[in-house]
Amino acid sequence: MKELNYPKVFLLLAALSGATLAVYKGVSLRTDTFYAFLIWNLFLAWIPFVFSMAAYELDKRRAGKLLLLPLGVAWLLFFPNAPYIMTDLVHLTVKKSLYIVDGTIQNRYWYDMAMLLLFTWSGWLTGFFSLYQFQSVIYRKTNLLWSWVFVVAACGLGGYGVLLGRVYRLNSWDVLTDRHQLYQLVIDSLNRQSVFFSLFIAFVLLALYATMYCLMNALGRGERGVHLR
Repeated sequence: MKELNYPKVFLLLAALSGATLAVYKGVSLRTDTFYAFLIWNLFLAWIPFVFSMAAYELDKRRAGKLLLLPLGVAWLLFFPNAPYIMTDLVHLTVKKSLYIVDGTIQNRYWYDMAMLLLFTWSGWLTGFFSLYQFQSVIYRKTNLLWSWVFVVAACGLGGYGVLLGRVYRLNSWDVLTDRHQLYQLVIDSLNRQSVFFSLFIAFVLLALYATMYCLMNALGRGERGVHLR
């Protein structure tokens, strides 16, 4: 795997988030602040990146090995918040009467759609870079095959997390604060429709992540920066 310059990656993601917030500000001044909740959702998408960066740096320096497992668990709990932003596109349908008046699509529809897509892109890219960091950690400790097993499992859990968040309205911290509710939701979600939804989202995540991975590795130039120990 190619080792990335993560200070530059951080600056890139921060700039993208800044641009996303600027677009939101411009749209909200022209319309209203209905989509203010997207700011919170974008913040949640950054949390897994913070955990993955900490784990990546600790492993790179061969320090704090005991912290890798709790960082990994915390990352898994918050990772679904990144792809979850995509589901906020549902509001384009919920607010249909506001966007289509007398059979005419209002300009606000295009403003809000572009803004939602930008939030989605920013959240997904941040989540994918955090996944790449943890894959790099697994790769260092095992091999490329096991690192991809981890990616597939993470995408599967990510798809299931999106289901719990959007359909069952479960938050990441509910796992720690309300285990009874979590257990009940897991039981309720064990049905064909929910399994298909989770696998569908997982496949989409895996397809997009694999594309990004190939762009950074197979199509990139330069020396390999991450080696087996």
